[in-house]
Amino acid sequence: MAMKKARWTTSLMGATALATVLQLPQSAHAASPSDTATSKLKKTETSSVTIKNHNPEPISAAKRNALKQSVEAPKSRSENVVVTGTLFRDPNTTSSSEITHITRKDMQQRGLKTVNDLVQQLSSNGAGNLTSQWASGGGFAPGGSAPSLRGLSTDSTLVLIDGQRGSYYPLADDGERDFVDTTWIPMSILEGMDVLQDGGSATYGADAVAGVINFRTRNEIKGFEGNAEGGLTQRGDQGHQRLYATFGHGDLANDGYNFYINSEYQQDDSLYYRQLQSPYNSGDLTSLGGSNGNTNTLLPGTNQFNTNFTGATTTALVRPAVNGSGVGGYNLLNSSAGCGSNQTGVSGYGFSTNYPNSFTNACSQNAMRYKQVAPDLRRISATAHLTANVTDQSQLIAMFNWSQARTITTGTPASYGSYTQDELAGNSPTILPWELSNGQLNPNDPYAAQHQDAQVVGLFNQIPVTTDTSNNFRGSVRYTGWSHSNWGSDWNYNADFVGMNTLLNQVQTGQPYISHLTAAIADGSYNFVDPSKNSRSEMNYVLPANTINARSQEYSGQVGLSKGLFKLPGGMAKLAIGANWRYESVNDPNANPIDTSNYANQWASYNPVSQIGHRWVESGFYEANLPVVKQFVVDTSGRYDHYSEGFSHFSPKVGFQFKPVKQFTLRGTFNRGFRVPSFAETGGQTEGFTPVTYDTSNPAVQAWMASHGNSAYVQSGNYLGLMSVGNPHLRPEISTSYTVGPVIKPTNWMTLSFEYYYIKKDHYITTGILNPNQYFNSWIENGGSNSGEPSGITVVPGPKDSNYPNALAAPGYVEGEYINAKSMMTDGFDMSIDAHARLPGFLHNIMWYSKGQATFVRRFNQVNPDGTTYRYAGTLGPYQSVSSSGTPRWRANWANTFSYKGLAVTPTVYYTSGYKTVADDSGIASAGSNGLYSHSCAYSLGMNQANGPNYPTQCRVKGFWDVDLTVNYQMNKRWSIYANVYNLLGFRSPLDYATYGGYLYNSSWSQKGVIMRSFQFGVNVSL
Repeated sequence: MAMKKARWTTSLMGATALATVLQLPQSAHAASPSDTATSKLKKTETSSVTIKNHNPEPISAAKRNALKQSVEAPKSRSENVVVTGTLFRDPNTTSSSEITHITRKDMQQRGLKTVNDLVQQLSSNGAGNLTSQWASGGGFAPGGSAPSLRGLSTDSTLVLIDGQRGSYYPLADDGERDFVDTTWIPMSILEGMDVLQDGGSATYGADAVAGVINFRTRNEIKGFEGNAEGGLTQRGDQGHQRLYATFGHGDLANDGYNFYINSEYQQDDSLYYRQLQSPYNSGDLTSLGGSNGNTNTLLPGTNQFNTNFTGATTTALVRPAVNGSGVGGYNLLNSSAGCGSNQTGVSGYGFSTNYPNSFTNACSQNAMRYKQVAPDLRRISATAHLTANVTDQSQLIAMFNWSQARTITTGTPASYGSYTQDELAGNSPTILPWELSNGQLNPNDPYAAQHQDAQVVGLFNQIPVTTDTSNNFRGSVRYTGWSHSNWGSDWNYNADFVGMNTLLNQVQTGQPYISHLTAAIADGSYNFVDPSKNSRSEMNYVLPANTINARSQEYSGQVGLSKGLFKLPGGMAKLAIGANWRYESVNDPNANPIDTSNYANQWASYNPVSQIGHRWVESGFYEANLPVVKQFVVDTSGRYDHYSEGFSHFSPKVGFQFKPVKQFTLRGTFNRGFRVPSFAETGGQTEGFTPVTYDTSNPAVQAWMASHGNSAYVQSGNYLGLMSVGNPHLRPEISTSYTVGPVIKPTNWMTLSFEYYYIKKDHYITTGILNPNQYFNSWIENGGSNSGEPSGITVVPGPKDSNYPNALAAPGYVEGEYINAKSMMTDGFDMSIDAHARLPGFLHNIMWYSKGQATFVRRFNQVNPDGTTYRYAGTLGPYQSVSSSGTPRWRANWANTFSYKGLAVTPTVYYTSGYKTVADDSGIASAGSNGLYSHSCAYSLGMNQANGPNYPTQCRVKGFWDVDLTVNYQMNKRWSIYANVYNLLGFRSPLDYATYGGYLYNSSWSQKGVIMRSFQFGVNVSL
C-alpha cells in the first residue's frame, strides 16, 4: 500500500501542475476527502496521468485539448453508489422526480434524534401516519411506527435501507395494512434520508404508490465517536436518555477497507393524561361546555347521578340480585375500607335508570386516571459494517444489524362484567351466588345469609399491561464494480442480497379469562371484598397472561447491469437492466381464538386479529436515460412483478427535465404503480370500534330506546364493533400518478421548487362497512333483522340489557368483507426552498443556511362502489380507517441555521393547518342526490368524552404552530455540546373534540402541544 500511496501523491502533483497549465479548477481533477467510497478506484485512474515537465513551454491548442481529455477521462468512471429513485449508480445523476434530502447535518441542526422524528416532520407525511403515541391510544400495532406519504396510508409508502427492503412489522396497521416499522432503525449510523415524493413502482415494485423513503447508512467511520444525551419535559414528568458509541478502523483511501461497529441505546419514559394540564388531565369537561365525564358524578346542584357516566371503579359496589338481575341501589361491598386511593365518596339517586328512586353509595374517580399519552419505549441496537475495495474496479459492502424495540402500554383496569371481543360469551352482569359450588355460603355475597344473590360492579385491581418486544435481525451484502468497455461507457454491475427477520413477542396482562372468572365466582376462590388478599396464583388464574410470538421475514436478491450505449447531442444514452427475486412472509397468530366447544374459553377485550401468509415475487426491470440535447433529458423505466398468489403487473414510468437556462428547470413524471392486497385483506380478520349515533328522529328508534328506559345502554356515543374479514377475491390496487413543476435557481445560493402532484388508485381496497350508523339504525328499525342491509353486511346483536332483558338488544357489531372500492385520488402542491449565504455588513462572518418545505392538499377523495364520494381534504376524515387523524390541507416546516465559528443556532418552525370536524366516512351524514356528503357544521362529530355520549360539537379545529430550537457548539476538534428545546414558545394543542386518536387533541399533528416544552442536552466526542 505504501507504493500506491506514493503513486497517488505524485499523480496529484501532476494533476495540479496540469490544472495550472490549462487554467482549470483543481477540484475538477482531484478527489475530495469525502469521496472515500471509491477512492481506490479513483487512485488507479488518476495515477495514469503523468507530467514530465513542471515548467511547461507554450503548447498548441490541439495538445492542450488532448491533455485536458486525458485528465477528464476518469470522470466517465463514476462512483458506483445507491441513488434513490434510479437504477443508475452515479451520484451526479439528476432526477425528474422531486426528492427531498435530509442529511446528517440537517438532523443535528434541527434536533431530529430518531428515525420517527425524521419521517413525522415531512410536510408530505399525511393522514394515516403511524406514531408511537397512537400505540397508547389503542392502536393495532403497538411498538410500530410508519409514514404515510400523501395520506395514502402506511401500506403505500415503501421504506428502504440503502435501497433494500425490510421485513414487515408482524402486526398490521389497523389489523389490515402491512408496513415496515421505522422504530428499530439506529439513527447514529445514518448518513441521510431521501424521500422520493412520487410513485416508485417502476423501480422498486409494489408498495411504492405514494413514494419511497430510503435511509442511507454511513459508508465509512474512522476512530471513535460517542454521544450521551438526557432530557426532561418542563413539568418533569417524562424523561429521555440516549447513548451511542461507534468505533471504526481502516481508511478506504489508504488501506482499501473500513470496518466499524456501533451500539445505540434510547429510553423514552411513559406519560399519562393525569400528568398533563387541564383540560386533558380529567374527564370533567364542563369548562368546555361538556359534562363532568368522570366516573360516578352528580348532576350539578342535585343529588341525582349523571347516568351517562355511572360505572365501575376499583372500589366494588354491590346490590341484591333476583333472577340474574340486580335490584335497587348500590352500596360499597367493603364499606369499612371506604373508597380506594384517588377516589372520593359520592351518594345520590338514579344510579340505575330502572331504579331512579333508589339510593346509592358509590365512589367517584377521574376517568383519565389510567389513560396514557405516550408509551414507555426502549430501543437497543448493534451494527457491524464493512466496506472493502476488493479490486481496483470493485467494492464489497456488508452490514449486519440487530435491534430490539420494547414498547410498554397500559390501560384502564378490566371490569368484573366482561365480554369476549366477539361477544359470544361473558359474565355481565356479574352475579355472586349466595351458595358456592361446595354448598357453603359465599363470603363475597353480603346477602348470603338471607339466601340472596348479589350483583357486584367493579374493576380489577390490576392495571392491564401490553409489552411488545420486537427483535430485528438484518444482514445485507452488496458487490458493485465496473469493467472497461471499448464502446459507449464502461460496464457497471451490482449484485445485492438482504435478509431480515422480525420476531415479535407480545405479552398482555390484566384481562380476565371468561371461563376462569366464572369458575372463581362459582367456587368463591376470588376475593372481591378485599382484592389485595388474592394470591398471585389466583390472580394469574383469573387474569392470565396472553402471549403470542409473531414473525415476519424478507429475503431479497437482486442483480443489475448498466452501461452508456451511445452519445446523443446532450450526452451519453444509458441503459440499466436488472432482476429481483424476493420472498416475504408474515405469521401473526390469533391472540384470542374461539374455542367452539366452550365460547367462554377466551379473554375479554383482546382483539381476535390475525394474518398468516407467504409469497414469492419475481421481477425484471429496466431504465433508460436519454439526454436528447443538453437542455432536454428523458428518462424512462419499467418493472414487471409476478406474485406467487397469481398477481402480476407491469409498472412504467416516464420523466423529463427541460433546462433552457441554468436558472430554470422544468421537470415532470408520469407513472403507473400497484399495491397487492395484504395477507390480512385476503384471509385475515380484525375488529375495530366506532361511536354509534342513533337516529332519534326515527320513531322506531325512539320506541326501541324507550323500551330500555332511555338508559345509558341505548345512548349515542357507545362504541360498537366493526368486524372486517378477508376477501380472497380482491384485485390489486392500480395507481396512476404524475408530477410537474419548475426548479428555479435565481442566484447561486438559493434554489426554489414548486410541484403539482396527482395520484389516483383504482380498485382501492377498503372495508365494505361504509356507513355503520346507517346499518345499525336500519337493523333496529327492522326489529333486529338484516333484511334491509346491503349485500355482504350483517349486524350482530350485542349482549342483552340486564335491566330490560326482554327488549331488543342493542347492536353489538357489524361484519363486512374488504372490498375494491372504485377509486381514491389525491392531488396538491409541494414547495421547497434551499438557501445558504453570508449575512450582510458587519454580520458577514455569520453563515445562514435555510431549508423549508410545504405541502398543500387540494383534493383527497374516495369513490365508493355505490357511487358516493368521500371528500377528506380539510376534514377529520378518513375517520374509520386511520385513527381519525384527518387531512389538514397545509403542512410546512422551515429551518434556519446561523453559524459563527463553532456555534450554530437553528430555530425550526412547523405548521399544520386546521380542519373541519366532519368526516364523510363517520356515518354522521348521508350522501345527497349528487353522491356527496355535506360538510355543514350541523354534521360535526361530537365530543368524545372519556365515557358517555358525544357532546358538544365544534365546527373547526384550529391550526398548530411549533417552534423548536437547537444550539450546537463545537468546543474543539474532539468535543461538542448541544441543547434542544422543543415547542420553545409553549404553543398548546388546539382542542379537537372529535378525534379518537388522542383525548381532546390530535396526536398525529400536535403531540408537542400537550407535552408543552421539553429539553434535551447532550455531548459528542470524536477521537
